[in-house]
Amino acid sequence: MGIIAKQSAWNSLITYIGIGLGFVLTVFLYPHILNPDQYGLTRVMVSAALILSQFAHLGFNNLILRYFPFFKNASPKEHGFLFWALTVPFGGFLLFTLLFFLFDELLIQVYSDRSPLFVDYYLWLLPLTLFVLYFEVLNNYLRSLRDSTTGSLVNEVSQRLFAILFLGFYFFGWISFAEFVALFVLSYASQPLLILGQIIRKREFQIKPNFNILKKPLVKGMANYSLYSLLGGLTTVLVWNVDVLMLGSMAGLDSTAIYAIAFYVGSVIAVPQRSIDKIATPLISEFIKQKKWKEVDRIYKKTSLNQLILGMAIFGIIWINIDLLFSFLPEVYRDGKWVVFIIGIGKLIDIGNGANGVILLNSRHYRVSFYTNIVLVAVTIFANYMLIPLYGIEGAAIASAGAIFIYNGVKFLYVKWKMKLTPFTYKTFIVISLGVIALFISSRVNFKIDNLWITGTLQSLIFLLLFAMPILYFKVSEDIHNLIFNRK
Repeated sequence: MGIIAKQSAWNSLITYIGIGLGFVLTVFLYPHILNPDQYGLTRVMVSAALILSQFAHLGFNNLILRYFPFFKNASPKEHGFLFWALTVPFGGFLLFTLLFFLFDELLIQVYSDRSPLFVDYYLWLLPLTLFVLYFEVLNNYLRSLRDSTTGSLVNEVSQRLFAILFLGFYFFGWISFAEFVALFVLSYASQPLLILGQIIRKREFQIKPNFNILKKPLVKGMANYSLYSLLGGLTTVLVWNVDVLMLGSMAGLDSTAIYAIAFYVGSVIAVPQRSIDKIATPLISEFIKQKKWKEVDRIYKKTSLNQLILGMAIFGIIWINIDLLFSFLPEVYRDGKWVVFIIGIGKLIDIGNGANGVILLNSRHYRVSFYTNIVLVAVTIFANYMLIPLYGIEGAAIASAGAIFIYNGVKFLYVKWKMKLTPFTYKTFIVISLGVIALFISSRVNFKIDNLWITGTLQSLIFLLLFAMPILYFKVSEDIHNLIFNRK
């Protein structure tokens, strides 16, 4: 767990810098510079590109993490795995492009009524999908080389700096909105290019294929894994992004913008998960391959506990200061307050379950992710379809949180049943109890001060004292305790 703690600390630092930039973008720039429908357009386009890229890479995205060790061990200097990482997804992108133009009339019909602005710019989805596709593929290749920080830096920091720059251009009237959209999309091209540059710097740019490694059993296994990875990955991304797409078509881009900002605030809770998973995933993959199940169980429990502690702390601070946070936004965006709470609870459920999805995808039970995801997608789409007309953006949030609960519940039960592994210990319930008690007490304290800054600061300090001090004093998490007190 030492390497995970150290590299996740760097990832967390980079990610929190990105969160700071994201806060500036989300609270101070996007809602004040763009109209709600314009901001909603950018969110729909990004969500659509994430979904479409999952289809286009033909399952090769997750395959890289699983099969790169086989190629590396077979021929460390001339494995040529990067050739396949570049060519197979491009074939998938060409197929996607063909289907895109075959069904573009249906896409226009779905969005023309509620979101006409999307129809004006939907063709930009093609290059955006290509850029997102190759960032994901090349970043996973780089992660397989034990470099998880470069991808974080590119995705969390540089991309947001580009967005801030182009919003500034638009704010000062130097470019039109159409030109802003063009620059916004083209900025995503920097991500795969920067990752590729890092691969070259590491002298791992091996694009000459080694056909001697491609034995029939290996190719068959890769093809089978790619199929299930494609379908499983596609359904996973659908679950996390379909709410934005359905809001855009059923409620309009204005509601999508309000939901997107509230969802972003709630998703900050998952930052520790993203940071830890980036380094834990390749380690779990190697341990499963070597059948070191005690190591897998150790990482499973520790990632769950550490993520839950950090996530609970962030959730408490956000909810205590929610009114202060929304005071920075235009009035129309304040309808998203309870979306933050609902999504926050969903994210706590997700991070508290640890690396269950990673374990499944890297084991011989990877097909389970696909089968459960198919059911989950159907439930999510149905829930959004029923709840959005009734409750609007809160309905979409309930559908997302419910999907997270079902998704993790199924994976938890299967991993426990088949592999006898569980992320939970008695410490899990200590953390949850401390978090609930600390949040309840701190939010009930009334200082009778009519100033959100002072009240929020004092309540936040009380929350942290009641929550963090017992965890550190009793060493509930050895990794967090050692990290804070700089112990090896």
